Amino acid sequence: MMLGSEEELQARLALTGPGDVARGIFMNSLLDLLRQFGDEELLHQCLALGGEQRFLEFFNYPLSTWLKMAYPAARRMSEKYGDFSAAMWEMGYQASKAFYASSAGKVLVLLARNDPLRLLNNMPSTTHAVLGDNTGIDQMKRTGQSHGILSYKRDLVPRPFNEGALHASLEAVGAKEVSVHARALGPYDTDYELSWS
Repeated sequence: MMLGSEEELQARLALTGPGDVARGIFMNSLLDLLRQFGDEELLHQCLALGGEQRFLEFFNYPLSTWLKMAYPAARRMSEKYGDFSAAMWEMGYQASKAFYASSAGKVLVLLARNDPLRLLNNMPSTTHAVLGDNTGIDQMKRTGQSHGILSYKRDLVPRPFNEGALHASLEAVGAKEVSVHARALGPYDTDYELSWS
């Protein structure tokens, strides 16, 4: 299945259940990106798919709702960003920036004390809080002074989104020359290889 196709979206949706959630801040970040994109028709389409005009930042919404909004948005925004994957990467990057600008995100940055490894070590619990107990980071493995691997299980969010989100996460704690690469372990299990300076 090709990433971004309707068939691929339906396969992801079939795996989502009641415990698979996304915080409202990620829904709002997507809507903000659509407003910047300037396509009113697409914005209204995504609002209709989401069933809300605005989402409560730290309220849980079904991950399936986010997926139903994000896929048509990424397809259309691929004109600006180059392709579906690049549009998803930008969505993840902007969503993470919005999270770290929030009060909860600022606390995580403060607790990390500008140490990327400290932030990454807290990622498993952070991901469970943001995406629910059924999905997220299984473990963080340090592979060097400025290298690590985050292992995701049941990674129902497209990999390019997570690459962008992790890139912005590392930048939030002052990391430079950030590199994030997804390595598929299975259809929905992924190792994200990270490096920074």
